Amino acid sequence: MTLTGIPTGLDAFARYLRRRLADLTGEFCSAAEDPVTDDFGGDRIAAVEELRAGHEEVVARMRRLQGALFDAGVAWPGGPVELGGLGLSAAHDEVLENVLDELGFPSREALFVGLNIVAPALLRHAPAHLRASVLPALFRGDLIGCQLFSEPGAGSDLASVTTRGVRDGDDWVITGQKVWTSMGHLADVGEALVRTDPEAPKHAGLTMFLLDMHAPGITVRPIRQMTGGAAFNEVFLDGVRVSDSRRIGGIGEGWAVASTSLGSERSTMSGPGGPLTPVVMARLVELVRRLDAEADPVHRPQIARTVTAVTAMRAAAGLSPGSWSHRMAPVSGSVLKLLMVRAADEIARLATEVLGERAFVDNGGPDTFAWSEFILGVPALHLAGGTDEIQLSVIAQRGLGLPRR
Repeated sequence: MTLTGIPTGLDAFARYLRRRLADLTGEFCSAAEDPVTDDFGGDRIAAVEELRAGHEEVVARMRRLQGALFDAGVAWPGGPVELGGLGLSAAHDEVLENVLDELGFPSREALFVGLNIVAPALLRHAPAHLRASVLPALFRGDLIGCQLFSEPGAGSDLASVTTRGVRDGDDWVITGQKVWTSMGHLADVGEALVRTDPEAPKHAGLTMFLLDMHAPGITVRPIRQMTGGAAFNEVFLDGVRVSDSRRIGGIGEGWAVASTSLGSERSTMSGPGGPLTPVVMARLVELVRRLDAEADPVHRPQIARTVTAVTAMRAAAGLSPGSWSHRMAPVSGSVLKLLMVRAADEIARLATEVLGERAFVDNGGPDTFAWSEFILGVPALHLAGGTDEIQLSVIAQRGLGLPRR
């Protein structure tokens, strides 16, 4: 079901969005230059957005923009009509992101986890009452979501999480520690993977809950990165009570819920909502041309490698769901994530090569030091959403049918 009068063709839908969003450009696009600066007040280009203390107004602006999109009826094109969506497809969600970039709307990075990781799991696995109460709030910007998956002893081997959930009547009592929680310091709700049956095989003993991040017993501590930012967090859960009505999926079915979230995360990281934004690409082209690097035979091989990697990523990201073979479709997110990371690596190498020491030392010139945060942030992309090695194993075993060993 779709709303009457809204075109379903992707090109026509893009034209519809441009008309629908025209009234919002004056309010939001005049501030499209990201006001977040580095700790010295300088220009910055980031691979991973590092919103931290002092950036409250930036986050408030992201919430206001999301609310304006929801009020305009276009915040969730692929979502069900009864939950505030347009009943269209994931391809229409991508059209929205492309049009927002095209029109110069600012980043909504603080909302990325809630919209692209938590929401797909809720939509597919949560009971109706939880979907109805949380999903519209996420897409309206009322709630910011985070993902409570990784632990100090369970990163790549995520199914080894030890955070415990013990049933107590209609509630569960949760105790443990999570780490590398993006936007946890800003979040209102958290999707938490918890071990509820320590006797079951590790994948079968997990259950997923949606926690109130303001509940008693939750402590969030930002982790300072070498980039200077602190978007990742440690989260300590000390006897946190959560109602069974906040359970996502069945008891012992948490791994299936986690797989939904992880698959969506890997796919969206290579799309318009990922780290390789149009702003990053435009700044890279501007840098190469301003330094006349194209004419330098030393730089041309790296320019070619960068163009090839970005082109491959964009080509794969632009494939329709039906373009993937039946065997490879379930692992398309892993393929896209690996291609995105490779492209980010090549961009960082190119920026480092053409700038030299100017990438890290501020001498007052254009682009000086601006690329340092991107270059230092790229290694984190090899870990986010599952390490490169995990993605390769997923592709080999689930996509190509190769033996585990």
